[in-house]
Amino acid sequence: MATTTVPAEIVSAGRKRSPAPTRVRDQLRFLPWVFLAPALVIYSVVVVYPMLYSAYLSLFRWDGVAPKKVFVGFQNYVTLLTHNEVFWIALKNNAIWLVAALLVPTSIGLGLALVLNSRFRGSHIFRSIFYFPAVLSLAVVGLIWTWIYHPDLGLANQLLDALGLKFLKRNWLSDPNIAIYPVILAATWNAVGLPMLLFLAGLQTIPQELHEAAKVEGAGPLQRFWHVTFPLLRETTLIVLAITSINALKAYDIIYAMTNGGPANRTQLLSTWMYFLTYNYNEVGLGTAIAIVLFSLTLIFAIPYIRLMTRKI
Repeated sequence: MATTTVPAEIVSAGRKRSPAPTRVRDQLRFLPWVFLAPALVIYSVVVVYPMLYSAYLSLFRWDGVAPKKVFVGFQNYVTLLTHNEVFWIALKNNAIWLVAALLVPTSIGLGLALVLNSRFRGSHIFRSIFYFPAVLSLAVVGLIWTWIYHPDLGLANQLLDALGLKFLKRNWLSDPNIAIYPVILAATWNAVGLPMLLFLAGLQTIPQELHEAAKVEGAGPLQRFWHVTFPLLRETTLIVLAITSINALKAYDIIYAMTNGGPANRTQLLSTWMYFLTYNYNEVGLGTAIAIVLFSLTLIFAIPYIRLMTRKI
């Protein structure tokens, strides 16, 4: 049987052509970065640089106008912790706001999602009604609820008067002991829509067969919720809690619209006190120090959220 010998020139030519695809792959490896470059440049200029510059300014005493800045190191942070009483009021209010945001809008949103997930006539209309407040900006929400809390013409005191509960009437936004709570109630009215929408989306991913199987086994509504629905909403719940926490920490405009931090700074949040120190009192160093503290607190909730999102991808 005859055998065919392949010339050495052809073999060597084939070996020389084989690295070509590798070179093409190496060139294409950097192509995604070419497309990402414009967005990265804009993000760096708009977000990263101001953030780093704020951290830099927090180490100086500066009024925002003088050509020279006085380096004080971490003295601004020490001043906030030891000599700035309003900082602790703002931090306490942020903690109250955060706890209220995690408990009230999340619970109401879950309850509404469970009700609206069942099919009944007009359910889509009710979804729109309950989600509508979330579409409004917090500044508009603040103006609406400022009128509701008006001591003479507001709906709150008028309703109490009609119910014969005159002893409960208050100057809701002028009483330093309770002023933060009416503002939280107004923010809650605005914040319910997003958790409701996210929980509703999560509920619609749960197979109906699981509920039917649990019903056949004799499980009641509460048992089906606790052992079937709630465990399958775990990831949705984590997302809702993370987003709600971040939104609670960066709350600003509703305070500005309703109380402007008053009365007697009793409704200040870290975000509003940062603004006051920076622009009203020209204490740029102290204001940016609060910004760094607020950023650090936000990271506590943002990092688990980012890890959860990247793990799903």
